[in-house]
Amino acid sequence: MFSSHRQRDLRATVPQRPSLRLASSAEHHARITARLTARDRWLARLLAEHRVLSSPQITQAAFGSRSAANQRLQRLYTWRICDRFQPYIGRGRAPMCYVLDTTGAHLLAHADGLNPAELKFRPDRSIGIAHSLRLAHLLGVNEFFTSLIAAARTETPTRALTAWWPETRAARHFGDHVRPDAYGRWREHDREIEWFLEWDTGSYQLSRLTAKLPGYAALAATTGIITPLLVVFAGPIREVHARRGFTEHLRTSARPHDVPIATTTVTDLQAADSPAAAIWLPLNAREPDRRRLIDLPAAWPHVDPPTSSETTEPAEAATSPTPRLAPPEPMPPYTTAELSWNPR
Repeated sequence: MFSSHRQRDLRATVPQRPSLRLASSAEHHARITARLTARDRWLARLLAEHRVLSSPQITQAAFGSRSAANQRLQRLYTWRICDRFQPYIGRGRAPMCYVLDTTGAHLLAHADGLNPAELKFRPDRSIGIAHSLRLAHLLGVNEFFTSLIAAARTETPTRALTAWWPETRAARHFGDHVRPDAYGRWREHDREIEWFLEWDTGSYQLSRLTAKLPGYAALAATTGIITPLLVVFAGPIREVHARRGFTEHLRTSARPHDVPIATTTVTDLQAADSPAAAIWLPLNAREPDRRRLIDLPAAWPHVDPPTSSETTEPAEAATSPTPRLAPPEPMPPYTTAELSWNPR
């Protein structure tokens, strides 16, 4: 279920109770390595790449039930594979949020043949996301993709999330022109769609979002690849006003078809419980004509389908001054039958 919390609601973190967490040491790392499953390692990479995930998001992505997820996450927390915090929301209880911890970072570094010290991983920076003014925004973007993973699990392998890039990774590739909140690809049967994602929290002027459209147009002109832009708005009123602004801007653009846009709202996502559902309204369509995610390309016949499902990092990342961990596969590395598996 998509959260409706605004950033201003996440005012602080609930104090942690004392816990018997294991000390992080070389001996501890060696002992824990043999006890980690493929799912554990995948979750650690997911946290390294996407910074923070709530317990419901982790359940969506990797477990068959909430109790199984909580049991395993408690063990990973004790082993210092991940750390956790609980935002304070004033009313009710916010779900626990998880970030990468020292043991998880060290084990991933060794798996990738890296010196853990070269990663410059700092647990205080990792858990510091708890106090970030962008926490609600980041959780919203990540829930968009974990919901797609959950939707794909019901019909694997005919449906799959084939790419999920966070803002930081997308910026390394497209930052000269634009910095999308995420990049993704979705496949159903023999059809596939790729997109850039913009997530509106309702906390800034809509003109700021409209001002990003020239960057997307410049990217399309430079690469020769037209990539749809999907925008999720905090509410229907903002969606209406933004669509009007998008239309006015593209009307004066020299190549308006280079930025195909479809919109939806958090309310629609909450009702459908999946971004794959018929909730997307292309900019050139009327209100009743909301479409499924995989059906959006029919609204833009001039847009070529993705040419490859390749999602690995280009070689230039290996020459970066700061070594980076390999990104995770967008889908969990196990079958649907293993989702209820909860190894001790």
